[in-house]
Amino acid sequence: MKKFFVPILVALASLPLTSIAQSENPRGIYKMMTLTGKQGEIPSPFDQYKICTDSISLTLTVNGNLFVIGNKEKIVYTGSQPIPADSKSMLVYDSNAEHFTLKWWSTTPNHLYFPENDWCIEKYESNKYSKIGKIVFDALNGKAETSTSNPLYGTWQIVGTVEELRKKKIKQLYKDRQADTNSRRPSSYLILTPSNDIFMFDKGGMVGGNVEYDGKNAIKKGTQTRQVKWLSKNRIALETRTNNNEGWQILERVTDGQSMMSRIMHANRP
Repeated sequence: MKKFFVPILVALASLPLTSIAQSENPRGIYKMMTLTGKQGEIPSPFDQYKICTDSISLTLTVNGNLFVIGNKEKIVYTGSQPIPADSKSMLVYDSNAEHFTLKWWSTTPNHLYFPENDWCIEKYESNKYSKIGKIVFDALNGKAETSTSNPLYGTWQIVGTVEELRKKKIKQLYKDRQADTNSRRPSSYLILTPSNDIFMFDKGGMVGGNVEYDGKNAIKKGTQTRQVKWLSKNRIALETRTNNNEGWQILERVTDGQSMMSRIMHANRP
């Protein structure tokens, strides 16, 4: 089977762990380990990650099975930048391939962890993930395809839903999607892995839970089975049931060689 996950961020997933200069810029994926704020230094109360590259720095936060990706800071992290003593600019220091420290000035009132008009210090380490965080990053970086035994594995773009599998209905659906594309509406995707399904859009998503497969013709989640009809090599119809109404979700395989991480970085660039 032709592989359709081509990670472009190999460096993020496999940074060497050799110690380098303390002024080195953080590059890779890092998990927040501790937070120093209103309650002193405590284990991180958030399942939060920083994705650091030469062109963008993103924050990914996991809450339950939901994850959100943001670019609120709109900066690229660089280590040990000298700043005036009275500056309240964000500072990255004690940085190498294994870890970095982020210091930022909080003006948030009445927050449980962040002080008002004082510093917050966040310490990050590489190669640390929660269970859900590992699932998310493996999928985003293209590692979800661990087997070629089932053509359902991979990233599928959600075209939309039809009540009946009729060519006329599907043709109209593609016309509607083109109109949505022209209006710059976010695209939606379904990532199918050997053990989980992940729904996502440009700035976040949801880990759906454990998935089993009846060959390439059905997907099972708990007691629910969703039939799959193959419309072509790279297009399927997935059975749906919403409010007792049956229909078919049309999915098209992503074959352009981009990982979801690449798409997210492009969507979040200033």
